[in-house]
This record gives sequence, C-alpha cells and structure tokens, in this order.
Amino acid sequence: MESPALQNERDRSTGGLFVQSKDGRQQVFPLKHTEVKAKVSGNLSRVEVTQTFENPYTEPLEAVYVFPLPDEAAVDDMEIKIGDRIIKGNIKKREEAQEIYYRARREGRTAGLLEQERDNIFTQSLANIKPGEQINVTIRYTDSLKFEGGNYEFVFPMVVGPRYIPGNPIPPTPLDKGGEGGIDTDRVPDASRITPPVLRPGTRSGHDIGVTVEVDAGVPIADVRSTSHKITTSRQSNIVKVQLASEDTIPNKDLILRYRVAGNNTQATILTQYDDKGGHFAAYLIPALEYRRNEIVPKDVVFLMDTSGSQQGDPLAKSKELMRRFINGLNPNDTFTIIDFANTTQQLSPTPLANTPENRAKAMVYIDRLDARGGTELLNGIRAVLNFPPSQEGRLRSIVLLTDGYIGNENEVIAEVQRSLKPGNRLYGFGVGSSVNRFLINRLAEVGRGSSQVIRQDEPTQEVAERFFRQINNPVLTNIQVSWQGSGESPTIYPLAAPDLFANQPLVLFGKNKDRISGNLRITGIAAGGKRYEKTLPVDFNSRGNSAIAQLWGRARIKDLMNQMFGVETKSGVDAVTETALTYRLLSQYTAFVAVSEEVRVNPDGTRQRVQVPVELPQGVSYQGIFGEERAVDAAANVPFGAPTGRVGGGVRSPRPQRVAPLSEAPPAPIQQSNEVAQSTSRIEVISADGLDGSAIASITQRLQNVNITNNISGELVLELSIKNGRIQRIVLDDKASTVKDRDVIDEIKRSIVSWQAPSSINSTIRLRLRILN
Repeated sequence: MESPALQNERDRSTGGLFVQSKDGRQQVFPLKHTEVKAKVSGNLSRVEVTQTFENPYTEPLEAVYVFPLPDEAAVDDMEIKIGDRIIKGNIKKREEAQEIYYRARREGRTAGLLEQERDNIFTQSLANIKPGEQINVTIRYTDSLKFEGGNYEFVFPMVVGPRYIPGNPIPPTPLDKGGEGGIDTDRVPDASRITPPVLRPGTRSGHDIGVTVEVDAGVPIADVRSTSHKITTSRQSNIVKVQLASEDTIPNKDLILRYRVAGNNTQATILTQYDDKGGHFAAYLIPALEYRRNEIVPKDVVFLMDTSGSQQGDPLAKSKELMRRFINGLNPNDTFTIIDFANTTQQLSPTPLANTPENRAKAMVYIDRLDARGGTELLNGIRAVLNFPPSQEGRLRSIVLLTDGYIGNENEVIAEVQRSLKPGNRLYGFGVGSSVNRFLINRLAEVGRGSSQVIRQDEPTQEVAERFFRQINNPVLTNIQVSWQGSGESPTIYPLAAPDLFANQPLVLFGKNKDRISGNLRITGIAAGGKRYEKTLPVDFNSRGNSAIAQLWGRARIKDLMNQMFGVETKSGVDAVTETALTYRLLSQYTAFVAVSEEVRVNPDGTRQRVQVPVELPQGVSYQGIFGEERAVDAAANVPFGAPTGRVGGGVRSPRPQRVAPLSEAPPAPIQQSNEVAQSTSRIEVISADGLDGSAIASITQRLQNVNITNNISGELVLELSIKNGRIQRIVLDDKASTVKDRDVIDEIKRSIVSWQAPSSINSTIRLRLRILN
C-alpha cells in the first residue's frame, strides 16, 4: 500500500514504537487505565471519562494520546488531578491554549491540553509528569441518546481506527520533532494528528478500560443488552446499573448498550432550561405515521461497497452477507447495481438492472468474487455514484454505502456529496465493523437526506436488513416546517433545516429563546400520500431545569455552522463557532481546554521523554490488510517497528503506521463526457501578504503559478494562513473580503498553498490577498 519513498520518509521521521529496558524487555506505556462513568436520564447522558497516566521512566514525561468520543458530544469540562490537588481546565481559543501549554511545558510546569481534531477524534497532551508519578485527566460531556421507538442506544467509542490518508506528502520542517509534523499530505494536512501508532497483533500496552452506566429512564426498562461486550447488570427500583465484565476490558471496540423502555413510543418529550444566556429547550418527537404498500415509490438502488484493505476478513464477509440480504429484499419494481471501491472502482453493471431472478443470481456471483485490498479512496466511489445516469421520472435514486469509514479526508468526501447529490436522491450509510468512523457515516447520511446504521462484523444481519427496508420503503415525513407560537421572541432552532424523517425515526430539535417567554412549538410536514401532518408542543421556561440542555443547544449550533464549512472554512463561520464555543464552554476545532500547575515541578533545562500513546487495532480489523504483508510478518514475530526509542530534540518519536496513499495512486478524475474546448488558464498575483518578506512572497508566488484555473474566473481571494514553525496549520477563507466564490478554484489554490514551507520563524496568522486574472 505504500511506495518505497514514503516508507523511507516515515522511517526517517520516526523512531521506534517500543521502549526497551536494558535487559531487552518491553517497558509499559504511560496510559494505564481509562474509567468511564455515565448517568443516563431519559434522553440524555452525562459522561465522565478519567484517563490515568503514569511515568515509567527516570526522566520527566510528556504523553500524547489520540482517542475518540461520540461525534455529537458536548464536551464542557476538563481537569487534571495531581495527588490530592485538582487543577481545573480553562476554555480558550485553540491557538491561545496551545501557547499556554507550550510555555508551561518549557517552564517545567505540569500541564494538560485537550484538543478536538474531528467531531469524534480528540488529543490529550500531558506535559511534565514526574518520574514514577501518576496523574489523572478527567473529561466530561453531555450527549443525546440515539433512539427509535422504544429502543434506546448508548454508545461509547474506545479506539481511533487507522485512517487511510490520500494525497501527496508534505515534507516535515526542521522544527517538526517529537511526533509533531509526521506524514501530513496536501489533502489531509493534519494527518499526523489523527493517526496514533497502532499496536501489533498479540501486543498489549497495558491500557485497559472500565465502564459503568446508570440508566434512569423514568419508567421501567427491559431487555438490557450489549452487542459488543460482556456486561453485568443490577437493578434498584427504576435504575439499572450496567458494568463491563472483568474479562472484556481491552479498549479495541465501541461499547454498544441497548435497552427498551415501557410506555408510549410516540410520546413527545420537551426538556427546558434557562440561565442568563436565555431559555433553552430540547424537543424529541417520533411522529406516528402509517403507510400502505401501494404507496411505495419504485427505486433505483446503487450499492457502494468498500473493498479496501481494512475490510479484509470479517468486515468484508459481513458486508457481503448484508449485500445479499439487501438485494434479495428489494421490491419487484426496483432496479439495482453494485459499485465497489478501493484505489479504483468497479461495477456490476453500467446501467441499473431489473430485479429479476437472473440479475439477482448475477449479483450474487459478483459479490462472492469480491476481495479486500488497496486504499480507501472513498471519494472515487462517491464520484462514480454521483456521475451514474439519473433515474427516470417517478423513480427515486437510493445510494447505499457500506464502509468502516477509515479515511482522513472526511470533509472532502462530505463536501462532494453536499455539493453534487441530485435532488430527490438519498444516501444511506452503513458502518461495518467494531469501531467505525461514526462521524463520517452520520454526516454523509445527513447531507445525503438518508439514514445511518452501524453493524458489527459479528452481528446478525437479518434485523439490520429488515430495519433498513422499513426505512427505505416507508414514506418519509417531508417538507418539515418548525414555527413558534407565542408573544415573545422567536427562538433560534437547530438544525436550521429540519431533516426528512423515516418511520419510527425521531425528530430532535434544540432551541434558544433569549427572552425566556414560554410558547408553543408547531411542527408541520407532508406524510405519505400527500397527507398533512401537524403537531403542537408546549415549551415552558418556568423552571431552571437541566443545565445540559444549554450545552446541547450550543453543540447543535456548532454542528450546524461546521456543516456549512465542509467545502471550505470561512472566517465568518470560524468566528461564529469560536464565539459559541467560548460562550457555552465547549470544546470545538477552534477552542481547547488547558490546565496548568502554578508551581514549577520539573527542571526546565532537563531532558524529557515524549511518548505518543499507541492504540489497539480495532477488533476484527486485519493488520495485514492495513499495513501489508511485510509488517504483518514482523508483527507475528513481535519485531519492533524501527530502532529502539531515542531522544530527538528532547522528545521521543513514535512511528505512525498510518495508511498513506502512494504518490502513484493519484485518484482518477470524475467520470465526465464533454466536447467543450478548455478555456484559457487564469493567472494569480499576490497583492499583499502581511508578515511575509520579499523572498517569502516570491516563493509563494512561484508556487501559485502551478495552479491551473480554467473556469474563466477573475477577482480577489483573501486567505488567512495560520502558521506554526513554518508549517501551515489552517487556511481560512475571508468570505466577506473575497470576490471569488468558486469552490473548485478555492480548493485548488488551498491545495497548492498548504504544502508551502514558510520561514521557520513565523508563528502567527498571515493574511494573504490574491488577484486572479484571465
């Protein structure tokens, strides 16, 4: 999966994964234990995650740990505990929090820094742990439970799966050290921050996990079960306590806990809260909808199937099993085809096939022959589907994606669906595996106006397939409108555009009313057969209620704003997210929590170890499928990857065995047929670049000459480049100052600039003004 050039580059940029003692035995890693305590009340969960780090070395330690949390969690608290002392974390702008942390690290103070890399990937850094010392980091968040009818689901993810990283590598700068920099690419500039080192099969770091969940549904609950773990349960009145069994504590798979509640499944729930920021509410409603079989619209179904290396073994077998059920369960008037993707795409048929016994048999033979290898070039598969011939009038196009989602360029893929999915088409996402990328699966389904589900590689497929057909066949509640009835100010409600609903799927809304005057929430829509649906829910702000409701509104606003920036980050969007996150004390991609001890605890001038905490390979994922034959042989022999750990610039480098696309594996262009003659290429000039000298301006100007713009575009483009140690960390479009709005042009220019090496002395934000001339 990797070119020799990339292999050599990785080996040069990283040291050994394993720390060896003098007698040759493997030493323990700094993360010892994670303890999760969750309390579920009705539709909400409040979760406390405590990570215990210990320094096994004779020198001060900095530990860096990349880990997952639910993709819609409202993370609102972090603290570190040293002995009996608790140091509360403060929420800051991310760059400010980083600077506070780095300064504390230099000064010899113990410090913790919590950052968000993706909606579901986080980094915990802990600096200056004394030799032999143990420090606890506690993170707290609120989340809404997923539910369908009377079935509730609590999920706690435990490991970040190894991501496939497409694009051309960005060479590290001389100041990239101690794991900072790594193998980033022009398509995933932060790849090094989302790809922790992976333990080899048969190797343990000593890190284990404990989970306790207390469920108080307000009504009796039944059928408490986990499809992922062995659990123990106990009851006291209406409260059920669930714990992981002692033999199932390896953090290598998502915890999935499900239960049923008694009572009316269609009953609406309104939760409210008020404080000095205003009145907040959360509304949960499952419309009681019925349908008749003769109202089902015929569909053209395109199955998009991941056959990359990470699917090798059980995940591919499960996807094949699911595919067979899907095809055999289609309605008589439906059509179908299959597109499978890895580095390239293949297809069963270039046109939809009628749902006949002969074509179903043909599909079964095609499915049986599929194997897993290569990189997860999901964008290729998405583009192939989006360029598929359109459906005839009166038919729906349904895209069904099966993947583990192990990619680093999520935003690029989501933006393509958001921009190019044709009206009337729907995308349904199935995450297959023990630790899938739920952020990608969920967001693709949201922008694709479909639904998402996750199925483990060892989970029965019949119930999953039946639930899917209930959704895809049932008429949805469409054209949903939400309005406010009352004398006060109308609230701001998220999502701004309510999604279409499938049978038994809840409508979840979060609102904020500044004047806190009670009123009614009116929900209307169009149900099956054109029937009008209407529901009115009273919203009362007379009690202070649960403070978590305000956090969830803030998180919903941040999510809505971020959904508008999958294509390109804008200054107005970044500013709005940052302001919301600071106001509601929430972690985001632009804010971070930082906690610092007052006293100097280690010698500022002394040597230090820096360890990137390795993670388990997700259960059921093939190490060989991810990293290739040669490394799998080394793993089986327990051969360390690289030389023994050594200090480089005061830090310890850990290898990042991430999946990076070889230079020769450039993704093919989208399928297009055009007889048009290409237009003349535009020229790009640098008007100004605050903070750059003449030679740096000349360097970036030269790089921009390689950008090929053939869309007859002209105007000005203003970009803000956040630079650290000569590396571009983020590129934000000033959407108000820029006159160029074409996203393809902006993407091309960003791709060219992101790998540019600025002077190493620059650690600030540069405002770059460009003029595009025909």
